Amino acid sequence: MAEHYTALTVSVAAYCKTCGRETQHRVDGHRKGPCLACIERLNAAHASAPLKAEVARQLSLFAMGVDL
Repeated sequence: MAEHYTALTVSVAAYCKTCGRETQHRVDGHRKGPCLACIERLNAAHASAPLKAEVARQLSLFAMGVDL
């Protein structure tokens, strides 16, 4: 049975399957949420990843190939 926490609980110490050790977990809606160490690792990986493609700019919306 899952544990429920009080409304003022911010984080709890629990075993993380991904990390393989006991870490702090966020409490979401009175239930244990994701591991804070895993969240930091994923955010760092996401921030350091290069963009895959540059977004093409639309130079002129109404020109349609006509030189003005």
